Amino acid sequence: MEKIIWHNEKRKITDLKPFEGNPRKATEKEVEDLAKSLNRFNLADPLVINTDNEVIGGNFRLSLLKQKEIEEVDVRIPSRTLTRKEAEELNLRLNKNVGLWDFDLLANFSEDLLKDVGFESEELDKIFQLDVGDEDEVPEPPKETNIKLGNIKASRDLRLC
Repeated sequence: MEKIIWHNEKRKITDLKPFEGNPRKATEKEVEDLAKSLNRFNLADPLVINTDNEVIGGNFRLSLLKQKEIEEVDVRIPSRTLTRKEAEELNLRLNKNVGLWDFDLLANFSEDLLKDVGFESEELDKIFQLDVGDEDEVPEPPKETNIKLGNIKASRDLRLC
């Protein structure tokens, strides 16, 4: 099969069609977060379409852009028409192949920014390690130790409290 080369073009938003059978769903909060991002940064990530103008990646952005009455957008388009199987696989990969967060690095960002971007309280707890667990829980002592008899010397100044 011929190698796919992607290029950028502009397309009228009215010419673009949502991906039929798109399995991706979004919560109301995710749509609100996406709308906030589009309002602040416009379309920073182009929609991915097939040669027939069907949107493979960016269907939620498409619906929000239509609501904003945007006339034209940047799109990524392949050099050849993708088969239905290729389009379905790419749709899944664009939505699934996401990385994991480095919580140590995220802790360098302000909590307000992370909240504004859409991080939930459970995620913020992981980032800022606020999940201290059960206060009454006492950790189990180690079952084995490498301390041997004679390794510990009594101190004259040891006082019992």
